[in-house]
Amino acid sequence: MATTLKEHGITLAIKRNKKRVFIEIAMLGKLTHEDYKMFVPMIDKALKKAKGLEADLLVDMRKFKGWEFLAAWDDFKFGVKHRNAFDKMAIVGNRKWEEQSTAMMSHLMKGKMKFFKKREKALAWLLS
Repeated sequence: MATTLKEHGITLAIKRNKKRVFIEIAMLGKLTHEDYKMFVPMIDKALKKAKGLEADLLVDMRKFKGWEFLAAWDDFKFGVKHRNAFDKMAIVGNRKWEEQSTAMMSHLMKGKMKFFKKREKALAWLLS
């Protein structure tokens, strides 16, 4: 009997210069509570150390397959906690609900939030 490996998790990149911190998250598969327990403290620490700098976020959801129940709650709490942390937030995805969620959530965020189908265009917008 062959076992199927169901990959899931978050790839995280945190880049910083003198004026700005740039965080990129790529979501893979169906996310779990354990995934959030690993990556949220890293982002919290990066934002705390970058106090006073501009912060931008890119979230790549193209390989994202959803959340386990507790992970969905973790995602909601993360969004509420950091809704004023980012100057610009780019969401990259390929599904209509992701685009609609971005439009809906953009009204709750302090900074600008925009949906893209291509990562290159999202990066260009964030760097503009």
